[in-house]
Amino acid sequence: MELLITPDWAPNIHPLLVHFPIALIVVAVLANFATFFIPEKWWDETKNTILYVTGALFTGVTYYSGTVAADTIFLPTEAQSVLSEHSDWAEYLLWFFILFAIMRITFHRFDLFEKKSFKIIAFITVLPGLFMVYETAEYGGEMVYGYGAGTGQLLQQEESGSSIPTDSISTSSSFVTKENGSWIWTVSPNSVSDLIANFHWVEGSVQDLKPAITRTEPPLLRLEASEEANIFVSHETYQDVQVDYYLNMDNLNGKIELVHHLQDENNYDFVSLNSEGVIRQGRIKNGNSTIFEEGAYEPEGQLFIRIVGDGTHFRAYVNREMKVHGHGDAPESGSVGLKLQGSGSVLLSKIEMTQL
Repeated sequence: MELLITPDWAPNIHPLLVHFPIALIVVAVLANFATFFIPEKWWDETKNTILYVTGALFTGVTYYSGTVAADTIFLPTEAQSVLSEHSDWAEYLLWFFILFAIMRITFHRFDLFEKKSFKIIAFITVLPGLFMVYETAEYGGEMVYGYGAGTGQLLQQEESGSSIPTDSISTSSSFVTKENGSWIWTVSPNSVSDLIANFHWVEGSVQDLKPAITRTEPPLLRLEASEEANIFVSHETYQDVQVDYYLNMDNLNGKIELVHHLQDENNYDFVSLNSEGVIRQGRIKNGNSTIFEEGAYEPEGQLFIRIVGDGTHFRAYVNREMKVHGHGDAPESGSVGLKLQGSGSVLLSKIEMTQL
């Protein structure tokens, strides 16, 4: 059991396991190739199958450890799509070798390996698996060596989730659009005008929110909640996105939904946070709600909330800790924004939308 205990220098057990399935699969393929040139008394198809089955089992264990590991680290923006690709290729790899192992066992069951043609078929069939190993390892290596996942080398470049940035506050319009279509909106004394200019209302109106700028330093945008839902979203639509929200819910009795991929008020994806400390991730389709995952968070104080909608992967972080990680069909491109409902108010400091 001591071998399963993660050492202090490792962020999780995944880095300790990941090399085993790679080595087993590569050795299995090389041994399989060698069986065409050496006598069966030295090495035969039964030994190959044992290696492949062992490789499939280790791939399953490693894949599971990877899903756990993904929920324990906070990634830089650029690494979000890399994580999704790594996860997708790892899943393809797992299912491929599960099915391949079943195929080989079936061949043994019916003595098909007695025929050389089936030996050749089995060997050719496994070759795409090597490509999947390469792709999985490439994206995993990019996360670690390119973006410092689990090493802390690049994570310190991200803004601290427990504080609100103050060095970018401007007295003029502070809604800044980048060349690639991403944008940053940092609250300034003129942010009520920014709100009206850069968002439109799907439900409710700007008058219902009663937006006001606080006299604090830095200034904050106060939005009043009501029993009637109020949804405002961006004018533009986006496909794969990461949206960061900096806000305070101390005076809210109700819930806030961070909306993305919105088509209309009856079709969108969301991360909802209520004043009781429950976070939910899900989708509204034709007015019907489906919850992908539910968790808990601490609703007090300044909150940094990051939501990611990347293909079939949906993640949400609160103060740099992943709280929900759901999966679903990839949505159509849509708007991003915010839904507010309840009583009291929310203080907003910043929203940053990044196209992945």
